[in-house]
Amino acid sequence: MRIYFIRHAESKFNLDGIACNNKEKNKLTKKGREQAKKIAKDLSKIKIDKIFISEAERAYETILPLIKIKKDIPLAIDKRLNECDFGIFGGLSFKGAGKKYPEIFNARSKDLWKIPYPRGESFRDVFLRFESFLKDLKRDAKKSRLERVIIVSHATPLKVFLVKHSGFSLKKVESTFFRNARFSIFDFLKGKIKPIKINSKSL
Repeated sequence: MRIYFIRHAESKFNLDGIACNNKEKNKLTKKGREQAKKIAKDLSKIKIDKIFISEAERAYETILPLIKIKKDIPLAIDKRLNECDFGIFGGLSFKGAGKKYPEIFNARSKDLWKIPYPRGESFRDVFLRFESFLKDLKRDAKKSRLERVIIVSHATPLKVFLVKHSGFSLKKVESTFFRNARFSIFDFLKGKIKPIKINSKSL
């Protein structure tokens, strides 16, 4: 099975570096809508068996142009693909959060994996729910013979995936800027995960 993992296209909050929780209204920008059209154009050339997206509006808007082209592709919304719950940091820029909550901000910076955002999640929390999704996906792939699937999600789920399955260090994924509308492609073969492309502009 091949997975096309796509970080959603550019949203309004991305422009201001705002930490956006999943239920907040955060639509794509004009540039983001153009990015979504390019994604659709690229993916329309290949056979896709199923699409999985997070609950966020920006994830649905990202894949909408492709859905309009290929109306027969099954679409599943799964909350396990949601961005990290930023808790009290939600709606703030990370710079602003550092000024408003300096002690919490500094404590988290020392252990992002285990320490959650207050009233939110840690990276470990995101990993556990994303891993649950992958387990179900592997099972469904065998049952339904899924060969190519799309996941439209967010930066943090991709980061924790790379840490646990592709040998990336937490420091490396935190220093890498995972841009909007980029492809990360992985093959699942004989129980192993092989990265094909990471953070790529195209297929």
